[in-house]
Amino acid sequence: MFGSLRKSCVAPMVLLAVGVTGTASAGILNISGDSNTSAEMTGSNFTGTLDYTFGGGSNGTLVISLTNTTPAPVGGFLTAFLFNSSSSDGTISVALTNSTDADFLDAAGSNGQPFGNPFLAGAGLSGTFEGGGAPQPGIAIGATGTFTFDVTATDAAALTEFSFLEGPFAFDFLVRFRGLTDGGSDKVPVPTPGALALLGVAGLTTTRRRR
Repeated sequence: MFGSLRKSCVAPMVLLAVGVTGTASAGILNISGDSNTSAEMTGSNFTGTLDYTFGGGSNGTLVISLTNTTPAPVGGFLTAFLFNSSSSDGTISVALTNSTDADFLDAAGSNGQPFGNPFLAGAGLSGTFEGGGAPQPGIAIGATGTFTFDVTATDAAALTEFSFLEGPFAFDFLVRFRGLTDGGSDKVPVPTPGALALLGVAGLTTTRRRR
């Protein structure tokens, strides 16, 4: 599904691959949002990391870390995120098991329109993507949240961090912001690896994991 080498146009215009060998992946994938393709173009944005580890059999663990990098004048809180998978297993399960913010609950199957519906997995305040009550319990500007998901799929051994950025939609990783200074909200996607290769947009890099 993913080869041993994946190309993307990031400086220096080359993306080193994340491969799966043995019982763990070889790198942590750094991501960032594309505020130029967000739903409302508010300037809300984020950076983050994906770290997938194959645990044996049909099991794996995905750890997602997200930092709210929205400019202070824009304001707001990171209140939810959704993602899909390019797994060949049509019954793949991705369930939230742990979070550094107890206000975030599993939001699998949520509506991510205008970017797609439904999304496979995710987390959000009160377990929702678009709502969730007051936004203040979300991730404030400059703060970071970390979320752990259990992955169950017949092809768990073949999955990598990239597998959770691609799926059936044009954008398959989506982050929600609410409580902006002007009272607005936004949905900010991560460009897919394929889109980056075609457009030359910075958004993905890998960090080799030390053993």
